[in-house]
Amino acid sequence: MNVYLKNKGYRFLTNASLLNAIGNSLYNIVFIVYASTLPFNTLAVSLASITIFIPSFFQPFIGHFADKTKGKTKWIIRARLGQFLLFLLLAKVILIEPSLALFLLLLIINVLGDCLGTFSGSLQLPFFKQLISEEDLTEAMGFQSGLNTLIQLIFQGLGAFAIVKLKYNFSLFGLINAITFLLAALIIVIHYNFINSLEQQMISQTEQKKTTFISDFKETMTIFLNNPFLKMIIFFAVLINLLFSSAEGLLNISLLDRQILWFGNLPNTIALVSISTSVGLLLGSLLTMDFFKYIKSLTIISLILINACLLPFTLIVIQSKWLMALLLFSFGYLLGKINPRLSAYLISEVPTEKLGLTSGIFNVLAMAGAPLGQLIFLGTANLINDLLSWIIFGTLSFLFFIYAVLGNNKVSDPITIN
Repeated sequence: MNVYLKNKGYRFLTNASLLNAIGNSLYNIVFIVYASTLPFNTLAVSLASITIFIPSFFQPFIGHFADKTKGKTKWIIRARLGQFLLFLLLAKVILIEPSLALFLLLLIINVLGDCLGTFSGSLQLPFFKQLISEEDLTEAMGFQSGLNTLIQLIFQGLGAFAIVKLKYNFSLFGLINAITFLLAALIIVIHYNFINSLEQQMISQTEQKKTTFISDFKETMTIFLNNPFLKMIIFFAVLINLLFSSAEGLLNISLLDRQILWFGNLPNTIALVSISTSVGLLLGSLLTMDFFKYIKSLTIISLILINACLLPFTLIVIQSKWLMALLLFSFGYLLGKINPRLSAYLISEVPTEKLGLTSGIFNVLAMAGAPLGQLIFLGTANLINDLLSWIIFGTLSFLFFIYAVLGNNKVSDPITIN
């Protein structure tokens, strides 16, 4: 919060990012609602759910392009104006009689809009490095991560509520969405001279080289492989994603026939499950000066894996809904401690001209465990039963926890403040 209040450049860029996040949060939930109203709703909802993740896999390419882009300030504005125009187009074409071809066009517009959002976010990374001192980076990244989580909490719920109040007027909602992207662009336009002056300083401090994506990719992978701490963190990020990417879906399956775990009814319980993790993530990101500031990253990861070990035991043996909610809150809180410090570490350690590519590669590598986790746990739950899935989940969590404890003493943590 202190960095946000005192550092005006960081405040401008954060405000623009938050407006961008509002637009994404609003429409992601509404697009699922739109898909559910179509004659081919099962296919539509499945496609809509899958395409939300597509831009993530293009992050390294988008990040590399952002790194090589000259006139970053202008292109941040252009990217957000591009999002504005795409959603104006969406607001127009969504009025056409529904068909599979039209829905596929809307999906493409949505994906392109998300890619432009990723592009503008990658363009901003070097500005954060220029604006924020190394000792304030973790607090700044935590504040931004916390606000993004808060926006998702508020505006996804608001989007679902508002679309009903607007009588499912998806065109009007697309227009509202477009306006958020326009406002994000206007913030940069208003402060153009200040932000552009920062860019000129970066240009004078950075040696510009003509390199290809392949050469930069190899160099970035070398940075990861030669840094024992980053290599270990990426490994555990894959493992945690393998476990928790499917945990919510598996939990929803288990809740179907375990009324003892319900908070009143099933819809309320599913909502509270999601809220517990989100509130934990929010508080973990925003409360940067707590006890965990002095705890090693791998120790926090070990605590996350303890949560994963306890979750199946809580659901199957103890069957306590309150302990279930507490474990999910704790998971979110601990994750809120890890994510900002890793973002800060990458920004401080990676050369300015490779920030976008490095961030993109890191995110894709971290996500690598998600498809495998969904195949193992959701596949087992559907083909056999959820009990076996939770046994596998708990066993793997325990093995990963043992490995984290053993690795904790082998790798020094450059982030922890002693």
